Amino acid sequence: MDLPILKASSAPTTQTLVRYFHQTESQWTAHLAEPTPAEFGTMWINPQLARIRTANRMLDVALPPGSSPRQAFEAAAAEFESHSSICWQWVMNPSATEAQTRPMIEYLLSVGYAPRVTDILHLDRLPPWPQSRTAEQLTIIPARASFRHVRALHEQRAAAMGNEPQLADAAMLHLDDPHYDALLALKQGTAVAHVGVLAMGEIGVIQELYVAEAFRGRHIGTTMMWRALEICARSLFRHVFAGVDPNDAIAQHLFASLGFGKVGQFVTYDKPG
Repeated sequence: MDLPILKASSAPTTQTLVRYFHQTESQWTAHLAEPTPAEFGTMWINPQLARIRTANRMLDVALPPGSSPRQAFEAAAAEFESHSSICWQWVMNPSATEAQTRPMIEYLLSVGYAPRVTDILHLDRLPPWPQSRTAEQLTIIPARASFRHVRALHEQRAAAMGNEPQLADAAMLHLDDPHYDALLALKQGTAVAHVGVLAMGEIGVIQELYVAEAFRGRHIGTTMMWRALEICARSLFRHVFAGVDPNDAIAQHLFASLGFGKVGQFVTYDKPG
């Protein structure tokens, strides 16, 4: 059956949707790091996860009048260094003017930071509910019911992303967030897939959809997405978002098949290393 997400009385602009997505990024980061406000944005810092970009970054960056990008950069570097950390990532404020962000972007590029683009995908209505949503015999349980299995999946994912153990540590921290509803799929006692939904008011964000490498190509990702959308339907979200790599053809196809459409891009400027 068709289970539409509640719609706003007037359709938001794409600029508004992009701002919403940026706000959810702050919510996602808030469970990993502590904020330090600055005149030119918000510093999020966690020295215990010093190698994790999303736990050590600048969000909502916009230069105030009379401030140079070099001054902002050096002030941020000093603050991060005082906490024994590094600012790995800068994200501009989507509501700021070009004059407030372009000089900062150009400075970051000049000192070696590189842009990384994520497509912002948006869903305002669920597609027709299929007769069957299970690819094969899976046991799908709340992720918090088995930290051991979730940890094993996140460690596998971390190994595939450069063998950085702190990636798994950061992912596990999200399970303590009451605004995060995560699911785990098991097959004969083996963890095979994970997906989560981050709630921020009337907005939901699909996070950390992952299928173990040995179990790919069996439509398990689609099954997990339908279960995530069930969470979204029960929550009566007005908007559902996902951030997807523009070069990930499989993920792009999956989200498009479920009715997600691109509304913009989330761009980070990342320090090499």
